[in-house]
Amino acid sequence: MSPLLAVTMLFFAVVGGIIGWRRATKPIYRRSMFEPDPPSGMTRRDYDRQVRRRRKLWRLFITLLYAVIGALVGLAFLFVIRR
Repeated sequence: MSPLLAVTMLFFAVVGGIIGWRRATKPIYRRSMFEPDPPSGMTRRDYDRQVRRRRKLWRLFITLLYAVIGALVGLAFLFVIRR
């Protein structure tokens, strides 16, 4: 792999990851007071904890997805520049 290719893909992946992280960490909006109750057998605190845990996983997934897409965009950028 060419050093130029590696550096370009790394740069675009980092920029894509930063954009993905910023997009994924938007503030969590407050719940409506008319929101349905948590599932039976689960306290409100446990339900909120589960929701936060799920959001953390989505945050990581979205960040990694944006980083991979950024690397692919960097690769496409080099192909376009080459022509």
